[in-house]
Amino acid sequence: MPRTRRAGVRTHVPWDSPLAAALLLAALLPALSAPPVYASMAKAKVTAAGQVFSVDVATEAHDQARGLGGRKHLGPGDGMVFVYPEKSRYTFWMKDMLIPIDILWLDNLRIVHIAHRVPFPKPGTAESALPTYAPEEPANIVLEIAAGRAKELGLREGDQVAIDFSATGR
Repeated sequence: MPRTRRAGVRTHVPWDSPLAAALLLAALLPALSAPPVYASMAKAKVTAAGQVFSVDVATEAHDQARGLGGRKHLGPGDGMVFVYPEKSRYTFWMKDMLIPIDILWLDNLRIVHIAHRVPFPKPGTAESALPTYAPEEPANIVLEIAAGRAKELGLREGDQVAIDFSATGR
């Protein structure tokens, strides 16, 4: 049986109509007003050279893959710590990064390598063209902080840091 159309009744909503625009906006509003993805991450306090950093803790693969990508600002006392179950030469890149950072690799709580002022990529850089950064020694913790902070604080390979994972909770 063919569908009939009554006068004045629409059977579909064209995408260029005001109703479609309103429906699309209503569907997007929750996502636009949602807290940043980092708000749900665990937090910790990292102390290095007397400076206390409030850091997001990335233990899950999806959080580690995203890292600080997309952030437009990282304060002098902010950062992210990546915690791995075993020691390895974890390689990092600056995919989706908008700010430069310092990357510190730790063997437990001892700094084994620092990449200073790692630049963010130029817009449009292909993933295959992004440089990678890795330590020469295995590490099980990686700390990312604002660019230049490691040098400002005089941090060097061999220095110890402290991490309090119970400091701020979730």
